[in-house]
Amino acid sequence: IKHRLSSELGISVNVKLVEHKTLERFEGKAKRVIDKRKL
Repeated sequence: IKHRLSSELGISVNVKLVEHKTLERFEGKAKRVIDKRKL
């Protein structure tokens, strides 16, 4: 997985495989970002 991401996307990442349903779920609300720059 690490090699494939690197070759396909050109980025380096650390990959850690974990058991199914062991990651905690994020309970917060989505944060909206509004770009007010004058381009």
